[in-house]
Amino acid sequence: MDPRKPVSPVPPAAVSPQEQAVLEALRATPYGSVEVVLHQSRIVQVVRTEKVKLDPDLSAPVAGAR
Repeated sequence: MDPRKPVSPVPPAAVSPQEQAVLEALRATPYGSVEVVLHQSRIVQVVRTEKVKLDPDLSAPVAGAR
Protein backbone atom coordinates (compact mmCIF):
# COMPACT_ATOMS: atom_id res chain seq x y z
CA MET A 1 0.00 0.00 0.00
CA ASP A 2 1.32 3.42 -0.95
CA PRO A 3 1.26 5.65 2.19
CA ARG A 4 0.75 8.77 0.04
CA LYS A 5 -2.61 7.57 -1.29
CA PRO A 6 -5.72 7.96 0.85
CA VAL A 7 -7.31 4.78 2.15
CA SER A 8 -10.80 6.02 1.40
CA PRO A 9 -11.04 8.87 -1.12
CA VAL A 10 -12.87 11.96 0.07
CA PRO A 11 -14.91 13.91 -2.47
CA PRO A 12 -13.20 17.29 -3.13
CA ALA A 13 -16.37 19.22 -2.22
CA ALA A 14 -16.34 17.63 1.26
CA VAL A 15 -13.10 19.33 2.35
CA SER A 16 -12.24 22.99 2.83
CA PRO A 17 -9.34 24.64 0.97
CA GLN A 18 -7.35 24.52 4.22
CA GLU A 19 -8.00 20.79 4.62
CA GLN A 20 -7.04 20.28 0.98
CA ALA A 21 -3.72 22.06 1.64
CA VAL A 22 -3.02 19.62 4.49
CA LEU A 23 -3.84 16.62 2.29
CA GLU A 24 -1.60 17.92 -0.51
CA ALA A 25 1.28 18.48 1.93
CA LEU A 26 0.88 14.92 3.23
CA ARG A 27 0.88 13.46 -0.27
CA ALA A 28 3.90 15.53 -1.35
CA THR A 29 6.10 14.46 1.58
CA PRO A 30 7.61 10.98 1.09
CA TYR A 31 9.94 11.36 4.13
CA GLY A 32 9.54 14.05 6.78
CA SER A 33 6.73 15.67 8.69
CA VAL A 34 3.69 17.89 8.24
CA GLU A 35 2.75 20.29 11.02
CA VAL A 36 -0.72 21.83 11.14
CA VAL A 37 -1.05 25.07 13.14
CA LEU A 38 -4.50 25.89 14.49
CA HIS A 39 -5.96 29.10 15.90
CA GLN A 40 -9.41 28.84 17.48
CA SER A 41 -9.94 25.43 15.82
CA ARG A 42 -9.12 26.80 12.35
CA ILE A 43 -6.15 25.81 10.20
CA VAL A 44 -3.95 28.88 9.83
CA GLN A 45 -0.64 27.33 8.73
CA VAL A 46 0.75 24.13 7.22
CA VAL A 47 4.48 23.47 7.66
CA ARG A 48 6.08 20.72 5.58
CA THR A 49 9.55 19.43 6.45
CA GLU A 50 11.02 17.00 3.96
CA LYS A 51 13.93 14.69 4.73
CA VAL A 52 16.35 13.82 1.96
CA LYS A 53 17.99 10.39 2.12
CA LEU A 54 21.65 10.53 1.08
CA ASP A 55 23.75 7.68 -0.27
CA PRO A 56 26.42 6.97 2.39
CA ASP A 57 29.10 6.55 -0.31
CA LEU A 58 28.37 10.01 -1.73
CA SER A 59 28.41 11.79 1.65
CA ALA A 60 31.75 10.33 2.82
CA PRO A 61 34.60 12.84 2.96
CA VAL A 62 37.09 12.68 0.11
CA ALA A 63 40.61 11.52 1.10
CA GLY A 64 42.98 14.48 1.29
CA ALA A 65 40.19 17.08 1.35
CA ARG A 66 40.37 19.81 3.98
